[in-house]
Amino acid sequence: MPIEIVSLHDRPAFIEACSAWAYGQWGVHSPRTLEETRLLFASAAHGSGLPLTWVAQHGNYPVGMASLADNDCSKRPDLRPWLAAVFVHPDYRGRGLASRLIETVETAARARGEERLYLITAHQQTLYERHGWRRTGTVDYPDRPCILMEKHFAPADARP
Repeated sequence: MPIEIVSLHDRPAFIEACSAWAYGQWGVHSPRTLEETRLLFASAAHGSGLPLTWVAQHGNYPVGMASLADNDCSKRPDLRPWLAAVFVHPDYRGRGLASRLIETVETAARARGEERLYLITAHQQTLYERHGWRRTGTVDYPDRPCILMEKHFAPADARP
């Protein structure tokens, strides 16, 4: 059975899984509560603007996710939009799902006319560099050093 990338908007039943993953993975290093995290994913599933979230789905189960967010780092409110919440369940790592999810978000950003994206990562710089991202600095978020990265899209890429 193939793994599909689907919009959380089309699979709102996955809100709880996405919230649990995000809070479990980054909650201890985030100023957001579990409930605030759940509300962000509910917004991605039911709203019309950002955030937007895509989920890797194997059968009836979510196995990964990634989001396009207006802002993912309160210490850098001047930067927008962001690739955020890239997560693949440990049982599904090593299958290229993170790459597929990153590419899905990048495609959506270009379709929206975005010229660049930002992200922060504590440990996955190499993964993003393989996708053409470049390091632009560091930011303590909220209290640990993270690498700030960006990706520019060629002007032709910005058109749908």
